[in-house]
Amino acid sequence: MSSSTETQEIISELKRSNARVPWCDEYEKMISGMSFTASRSPELQDHKLRTLRSLNDFNDTMIPEGSTLASSKARRMTVAKDLLGKMGERVNIEPPFFVGWGCNVSIGDDVYINREDLWIHSASLFDNAFIRINDRVLIGPGVCICTGTHHPGAKDRREHSGTSFARPIIIEADCWVGARATILDGVRIGSGTTIAAGAVVTRDIEPRCLAGGVPARIIRRFEDDENVEG
Repeated sequence: MSSSTETQEIISELKRSNARVPWCDEYEKMISGMSFTASRSPELQDHKLRTLRSLNDFNDTMIPEGSTLASSKARRMTVAKDLLGKMGERVNIEPPFFVGWGCNVSIGDDVYINREDLWIHSASLFDNAFIRINDRVLIGPGVCICTGTHHPGAKDRREHSGTSFARPIIIEADCWVGARATILDGVRIGSGTTIAAGAVVTRDIEPRCLAGGVPARIIRRFEDDENVEG
């Protein structure tokens, strides 16, 4: 998922972002899968602070007198539309919600990101690389979508001064990601697939199947879904 063609397509999409994008050398390294260090870039540091302020607004727990569920949702989605690179129609993201940069996240139509449940938070999207969540995806509480990683060997980490790198994550249409699942860097989840609660997805998962476990593997295939339109 990290070919030069795909990288150029991602960069083209990010240039059409609804949100402010902190274009600079370190940002381009970040979204291109190269080692980067955010602390070296004033542009990234300023953007991170703006993102944190927007998240504070989104996750504000105050409910003013006269509020309704509809008005509370409308307020949150107004914040999210300015925060995220793309947000489709009829999206509902429940608080609390976390993203690293915001501008690197593209959300399609009719996406639902579930509410807090006891100690389980809503989704956390660590978007050091591009994250695309396509139409009609359901994200359960406590899901972690993490594009960032480090070199596995200590020698490599020392040579790269502890810097990280990231690979994009794509969740195709009509997926359901169960509670507390973790989606790791470079993964594509095929359309119509369900990821079981608590699964750790470390590699691509094919369309129209149920996957679960650590690491996630295919448990069954939904052959009846092959002719479903959408």
